Amino acid sequence: MRRTKEQAAETGRQILQAAETLFLDKGYDNVSLEEIAALSGVTRGAIHWHFKNKHGLLLALRNEAQEPFRQFADELSEGRGSASIEKLGDIITDTFKLLEQDPRQRGLLRVMMRLDIGLAEKEEGGENTFPEEMHALFVRIFRAVERSPGMMKPWTPEKAASMVYAAMGGLITEWALRKTEFTLSNDGGLFIRTLLAGLQRRPTDEN
Repeated sequence: MRRTKEQAAETGRQILQAAETLFLDKGYDNVSLEEIAALSGVTRGAIHWHFKNKHGLLLALRNEAQEPFRQFADELSEGRGSASIEKLGDIITDTFKLLEQDPRQRGLLRVMMRLDIGLAEKEEGGENTFPEEMHALFVRIFRAVERSPGMMKPWTPEKAASMVYAAMGGLITEWALRKTEFTLSNDGGLFIRTLLAGLQRRPTDEN
């Protein structure tokens, strides 16, 4: 039984990797499930079983990118972790490192951008864009910070989430689309940590 689950998980990873490669090479609308099946070495039925359809593949890729932030937010909601600005800085910096070091992670970013452009153009309800979902995760994290140890005035969880995600997204876009002299993990990480340090109340801060 365990072997079967491991095989299923590996098949899912192979399908996702094939889908990502084709989406980037040809564009989401120009890729068929048959092409994904052929590249991943599975049947079209296997894709339906794992992901239902092509859109499900994009949602699975999105979930992979969000997972570290989701896990941290869940830990805070369940009381299994402390609301640490430093840990959030670590997670964001680790994300920057993955984008620099792993071509697949960099490709995943481009896939998410294409998905969000498509959702915005359709202007249909029911589907949240990647920035909207990330903003919601950041709000959950900063609400835990607000409870303890507290946030510096006049910051609220919603305002902090908007600012931090905008800074994170801006750094990634600048690094990915332009030839710049800064490194995303070192220089970008330093900028994010400096930004975060001004949001959390310290024991010596007055109310």
